[in-house]
Amino acid sequence: MKKYKLETVNGNKFKYVSFSVDYSRPEEYLADIERELSRKKFEGSILFDLLLCNGFNSQRYVTSYFDGKNFQLESFSELGDTDLDNDIKQFTFKFYASKNELLEQSNLLSKAQKFLVRKMYQ
Repeated sequence: MKKYKLETVNGNKFKYVSFSVDYSRPEEYLADIERELSRKKFEGSILFDLLLCNGFNSQRYVTSYFDGKNFQLESFSELGDTDLDNDIKQFTFKFYASKNELLEQSNLLSKAQKFLVRKMYQ
C-alpha cells in the first residue's frame, strides 16, 4: 500500500497535494512521488499535508519545488496555516474528512482532533 496519496488541485498555486495516509515520514516515500510526478511530466511546487504523521503542528504543511525529475531539497519549507488560502485548507480537510478509515487508524490524532477534521469540512 502507498504511504501517500497524490491529489490534483484545480485553480490553486499548487497543482498537486501529497497527503500522508499513515505515520510514515515523507523521506520514506519521496522517490516514489518523484517517479509519479516525472511520469506526469510535472514541474512546479507541490504541497505536502502531513496531518497523519505530524498532527496539528507547525510541520503539518510543507512545500517543495519539483524540477521535473527531483525535488529541490533546499526548497522544502514549512507553511503555517495563515500561509494557505481557505480553498486549499478546505481541500485538505475534505480529503481527510472523506477518508474516515485513515482518521480512525491514526494513533497520533486524539478523538477531539479527528472530530475537528470531520467538522471543518461540513
